[in-house]
Amino acid sequence: MNHRFKTPLAVYRVGSKRDGDDLFNDRKTGKISDLKCHVIKTETSDKADAKPVMYIVKKTIGVAKTADVRISDEIVLFGRRYLVIDANPRRYWMELLMTCEVKGNDR
Repeated sequence: MNHRFKTPLAVYRVGSKRDGDDLFNDRKTGKISDLKCHVIKTETSDKADAKPVMYIVKKTIGVAKTADVRISDEIVLFGRRYLVIDANPRRYWMELLMTCEVKGNDR
């Protein structure tokens, strides 16, 4: 497998701000870093019961092991926002599983 990190991506940390009633009223995002990655695998499945048809895109990417990426961070890759749902550390790099929903006509 080729482990050259060439594809640029941006990592956003999503936090919640509490209001006066101690409830989370909004999600604020802050950009953490710009990284380089390599795309390992892409899977696409459709949600047929939704109108219009929605597609679920799952990508597995590799980033440097020292990268500050956590589960529930948002990653912008190729102009699309993905949510990190799993992180699997390898020996020299870290494997991230990301997902996003796409409308059928935007695909």
